[in-house]
Amino acid sequence: MKGIILAGGYARRLAPMTDFVPKPLLPLGGRPMMEWVLDALWDVGVKKFYISTNARYEDQFKLWMERFLCTRPCLGIELVIEPTTREEEKLGAIGGLRYLFRNYDIDDDVIVAGGDNYFDFSLKPLVEKFESVKKTTIALYDVGDLKKAQRFGVAVIDESGKVVEMQEKPKKPKSTLVSTAIYAFPKGIQGAIEEYLSGSNNPDAPGYFIAWLAGHHEVYGVPFTGTWADIGTLEAYREAFEGMLKSL
Repeated sequence: MKGIILAGGYARRLAPMTDFVPKPLLPLGGRPMMEWVLDALWDVGVKKFYISTNARYEDQFKLWMERFLCTRPCLGIELVIEPTTREEEKLGAIGGLRYLFRNYDIDDDVIVAGGDNYFDFSLKPLVEKFESVKKTTIALYDVGDLKKAQRFGVAVIDESGKVVEMQEKPKKPKSTLVSTAIYAFPKGIQGAIEEYLSGSNNPDAPGYFIAWLAGHHEVYGVPFTGTWADIGTLEAYREAFEGMLKSL
């Protein structure tokens, strides 16, 4: 299984910090937040990673990678540089995946994660479920509040874990289980991505793609407990930062 880290956004809601530093490389708990994601994927056996970013942040990621690989010499990382330099040009999360699959020969199952995720739970249950069904499997988190759920992709699952409905930022959520932007996809998912984007569907928010996918293929969800933060705003970043300080 290969790992893909999505880091192609411009994070304008975190400006001015992200005018100079890409969001996944902002510090959290004494290290760039993306390193927590890499460690979690390494823990479930991923040894080869593709980090998809943009041309504006290419130099920052190269400097980070040079340092990081000194401590992880057996880790394989390739930078995938999307040909954009500003927000208006960005490919979006699903558009970035299409660009990656079109330009790199990845003939394997993949686990995809947003580089701005922070979580403290093991992804082993996700991988175990994926290996048992060999279908797209997504990590879910119970935010415990319908109002909070409005900010995320919301999943409704049955007893087997199959996703029976997916709503992207709904005004009236049907559950409090939200997508954490961590997805295990089977080999060949690029075909579904091409089909989805050929229909002029949303290339950015992954929840729309998962909703479309659940309508055409089987998709499963695994709920997790513990700590999870989607660091998309200054407030969320501050809360995650303060939460980690309290845990020390």
